[in-house]
Amino acid sequence: MSKKGLNKSKVETNVVRGTVTLKQREAIQNLVGVIGSNEQDVVGKIITLWLYNEGFLKKKQTEAGGKEK
Repeated sequence: MSKKGLNKSKVETNVVRGTVTLKQREAIQNLVGVIGSNEQDVVGKIITLWLYNEGFLKKKQTEAGGKEK
C-alpha cells in the first residue's frame, strides 16, 4: 500500500473538467434520483450538490404548484 502523503499536513487535490453530453446528463440525473431517494444516503446528496454546483443539474418547475425543486 502506498504511504505517499501521510506525513504532509496539506491535502493535494486534482480537478478534472469536461463536457457532459445530453445522454450522459440524463443518465447522471437518473442515477442521482435513485441514489438520492433515501434521505440517509449522504453520498447521493454530495453527488447532487457537486453536479448542481458544476452546472450539470438545473432547477425544474413542478407542474402542480409551480415551485422549484
